[in-house]
Amino acid sequence: MATVAPIENVLSPQQRTVLALSATGLGTAEVAAALQLPVHEVRAHLTSAIALLKARSKLEAVIFALRRGLIRLPG
Repeated sequence: MATVAPIENVLSPQQRTVLALSATGLGTAEVAAALQLPVHEVRAHLTSAIALLKARSKLEAVIFALRRGLIRLPG
């Protein structure tokens, strides 16, 4: 029988950070600049997070992560 990871362990720290910054309204290039990462790496983290959360879009992934307490808005 397969085991299911707890929801809080589904996303990597990098995926959580990228989603959290996206939740503030930053675009992909702005997130990349803030984290000093290449844009393609930020896109990869977003794509993985969306797939892992079984979301249909970045917005849906952000909303899901916020509602489940996986990420928080600053402030």
